[in-house]
Amino acid sequence: MGRCFWSFSCEAAANRSNLRGGSAGHISSKNAMAVDSQVDSLALNLSAKAYRSIPRIFLDLVLWIGMAALAIYFHRWWFTAAGLFVIGFGPFHDLLVQGHEGTHDLISRNRRLNNFFTWFTLALAGISAEAHRCFHLDHHHYAHTPQDPEYQFFDRVVRGVPGWAYFFIPVFAQIGVNAYGLQKKMRASVRRRIGLELAGAVFLHAAMAFVLGWRRYLLFVIAPMVTGLYAASVLRSVTEHHDVTEGSEWTNARSIVTHPLIEFLWSNVNYHLEHHLYPSVPYHALPELRRALTADYQAHQSNVENGYGRTALVLLRDPRHFSPK
Repeated sequence: MGRCFWSFSCEAAANRSNLRGGSAGHISSKNAMAVDSQVDSLALNLSAKAYRSIPRIFLDLVLWIGMAALAIYFHRWWFTAAGLFVIGFGPFHDLLVQGHEGTHDLISRNRRLNNFFTWFTLALAGISAEAHRCFHLDHHHYAHTPQDPEYQFFDRVVRGVPGWAYFFIPVFAQIGVNAYGLQKKMRASVRRRIGLELAGAVFLHAAMAFVLGWRRYLLFVIAPMVTGLYAASVLRSVTEHHDVTEGSEWTNARSIVTHPLIEFLWSNVNYHLEHHLYPSVPYHALPELRRALTADYQAHQSNVENGYGRTALVLLRDPRHFSPK
């Protein structure tokens, strides 16, 4: 495989970088920014653009509700089964992508709005926003190294993280992320916030079960999580960092060239290396950033692969998590 993929790292909760994307003073990350000053200037301009996550969150909710309504209306088992998978693979997964945007403060420049929508989107999957922030920003800080909390979690699921481990990793994702934020080394205020957010997530799901009824809650919330969302998580997780080279920001993550429909459904999350290099750039501006980075990618032998399916099929059989230098 090629030599480039992306990772999400985060610093310890007690002393972490916000990786803010809205202001010129927060465009840099722990990883050095690309050397090309023109690309740096472009990234700075892209980071200053208006964010689009809040409208996208509402669109995802409309798509989710609309698909569920169609399944109820047609009342055919095959249509319902397909609809449940589509909900998980499309809007449910993309809501978590928007939660990731919020982790980088890219949902809104209003902190309260950003924090609320980050909590809401991640709570749908039972994840604390504060725990995810601790986990994910440390992932960016230590991307694809033995100190990377993402690697450490994967290694606990299956020792050595062979490719086939990614069939199991999504099953334990909520536990791994939430537990990371609840470690004793985290500040008490961080742990309290995580506890409150998880309690809020329980209340949110209880409210959905009350409004929908248990049958429809299980059918249109839980079933999409264990079908389409699971499939999307396997495809993404194995292609982002498995079998890439540590030690360089240009080679520690992987981007995927995929169909425009997938780019739309997943809000450009396939631009993973671009995100690691410039984490302050919002999702809708990442395609423009990739075009500007083409020459740098060639020079550094960065890993940009074609297609989630074909790339995942190779990597799931690949026993190496760290590619030799």
